Amino acid sequence: PAMAQDSGAAAEADATQPQAGVGDIIVTAQRREEKLSKVPVSVVAFSADTLKTRVINSEQDMGALVPGLLVKNGQNSNQLSFSMRGQTLDPFSGTSPAVLTYVNEAPYIPNNTATSLFDLGSIQVLKGPQGTLFGRNATGGAVLYSTQMPSDERGGYLTMRGGERNSFQVQGAFDFPLVTEKLAARFAFDVTRGDGYIKNVNTGNTLGDKNSKSLRGTLVFTPTETIKNTLVVQYADVRGTEGTGNLYNYYTTGGIGGQFINNGRTSVLNTNGYALTSTLDTVYNVLSGAIRNINGDFIGDSNLTPGPAYGPGRFPGGVAGYAAWSRANPYKIWLEFDLPHRAHNTFIANTTEVEASDTLKVKNIFSYMKGYSRTPGNLAGGPFGALWLYNNPNNASGLSGEGGPGGQTFKSEAISEELQVQGNTADERLEYTAGVYYSRTKRFEIIPVNVGSDLDPVTAGPFGLPADIDYTYHARDISKAVYAQINYKVTDRLTAVLGGRYTWENVSLAQAPGNVFGDTTYIPQKRKLSAPAWTASLQYQIDNNNMVYISQRGSFRSGNFNGTVAPAIAAPNTNFFQNEYVKDLELGYKFNGRIAGAPAHLNTAFYGTIVKKAQHAVYAVIQGNPAGFTLNVPEAKIKGVEVDGGIGLAEWLNLSFNVAYTDAKYTKNRVNMEPLTG
Repeated sequence: PAMAQDSGAAAEADATQPQAGVGDIIVTAQRREEKLSKVPVSVVAFSADTLKTRVINSEQDMGALVPGLLVKNGQNSNQLSFSMRGQTLDPFSGTSPAVLTYVNEAPYIPNNTATSLFDLGSIQVLKGPQGTLFGRNATGGAVLYSTQMPSDERGGYLTMRGGERNSFQVQGAFDFPLVTEKLAARFAFDVTRGDGYIKNVNTGNTLGDKNSKSLRGTLVFTPTETIKNTLVVQYADVRGTEGTGNLYNYYTTGGIGGQFINNGRTSVLNTNGYALTSTLDTVYNVLSGAIRNINGDFIGDSNLTPGPAYGPGRFPGGVAGYAAWSRANPYKIWLEFDLPHRAHNTFIANTTEVEASDTLKVKNIFSYMKGYSRTPGNLAGGPFGALWLYNNPNNASGLSGEGGPGGQTFKSEAISEELQVQGNTADERLEYTAGVYYSRTKRFEIIPVNVGSDLDPVTAGPFGLPADIDYTYHARDISKAVYAQINYKVTDRLTAVLGGRYTWENVSLAQAPGNVFGDTTYIPQKRKLSAPAWTASLQYQIDNNNMVYISQRGSFRSGNFNGTVAPAIAAPNTNFFQNEYVKDLELGYKFNGRIAGAPAHLNTAFYGTIVKKAQHAVYAVIQGNPAGFTLNVPEAKIKGVEVDGGIGLAEWLNLSFNVAYTDAKYTKNRVNMEPLTG
């Protein structure tokens, strides 16, 4: 379907409407083609032309277009997640994303690697809880990518870009009509290279480099006027180096009331009532005269002991000296190794559409995705080996024992199948969508953690260092759902929407060989979960230019197991976190028409959200080992407002703006972590 027609086409489709304003395009936010200004959903959509002129080539670029959408980094520049309306995800956690992404209505999860956005027909961003119509349940929203379809005419385009830091990009697409009006193909590609803006002063190289190649083939087969099949096959090879964070501050050694937060320039007393982890200060300051590094030099402040000024575990002024240096050099870092990123993924989507009658359409969507990524990192930031993601070569049980920089390994394979029917009845006053959905995802992860990788085992051994371990596990998630939604025109101006979905989830996790817990049974932990999702809204068309709506929705995020917590500590399944439940209420107003003769649009949305058992990622020491895991916070409340608008002052000049304000709080924030941490 044409998911992002220009304003002229949209106006021509309905002669009763006024000339469309800026941004009135066709969207599929409710799984059918509708005008953006007539949809009772907070959605921001961009056509292919907008994506080209604004040079939207990656996930990070989208944040500048959509009010309230944040593209967040995890441990490095390739662990990305979308954050919207206070709902987010830590890529290190085992929870599902709060904002899900789809390509041509099929789930698309690129597995801990950034991707290139190329040859797209449109991007739509749906805000708020989703679950009634789109794939998996999501509590923050959904991002819908639509790829360009083949044309019946032979042709194509080629775009080349270049810039500073050796940036270079080539994108192109070519159409090949094979059988007139029956069979057509399109091939598109993207090649992106460029140096990052972070310099590793030790190696002289840059971090955050991009070096990716992507290829997509699309085949559309239309044997009859009522049957169409679309096949999309895409492969991406992503390389480069990880961008990474530097040392911003650290916590000094000391108990409650005697601990300070130091940034190398100032030291502020920790007054939150809890002693924070002080590994960096303890090892590289307090014990700097007792522990040597692997080169035989004392660690910590090289001004106090003979040896090189820079090296593993050493820096002038010690930890405080490096913190001050990193503050003065925000785009520089001192790392023993560069951080090479390697990833590849394959995505296949097949969609079959059958016009069974003038009032009934049947659609089947199948997808397959397989991904691999290897992601190194130094989570301490700087020359200190306080937390590296690799195993030493002499670690017999290390699964990534080739030494630094090593990295985490993520492998995944997913399939999904959706059968959907759409139709209308009662003289087209009632429209309905119903379907069934199935997906299965398998993941295998290796997360090596090395605390004190730069330390000499002889002198550091009495202090329990270095610690060189692996978290590794297999995870599986099977999701099944049935859903239905109706839109009923109560009057010519008033429309009611009611939709529901029920989902059954089977989640399991099994420790893999080499895991830190010494589990050699590899017996999977299993849970069966289920929950409803729903939407209800009233939409009133004041006139052809103005519309107001009120919506109430509910959705959830499935619970799961923490692979970085022992399968049983105090009792079985204490490493399990529960479903997260979300309810919201949204009031919206949309205008699309003319102001002083100029085409214009304005969209506003006010919302309030209540989250129960909010899934939240926490980093803590568990049985002497650092771990990241997910737990449930009893309650959170979120409220906010979003506004976007635009006006066309001339054929060559459009002015637009967007504003978002989010106020999110944990209103019940006490969590007992003892079952997890001991």
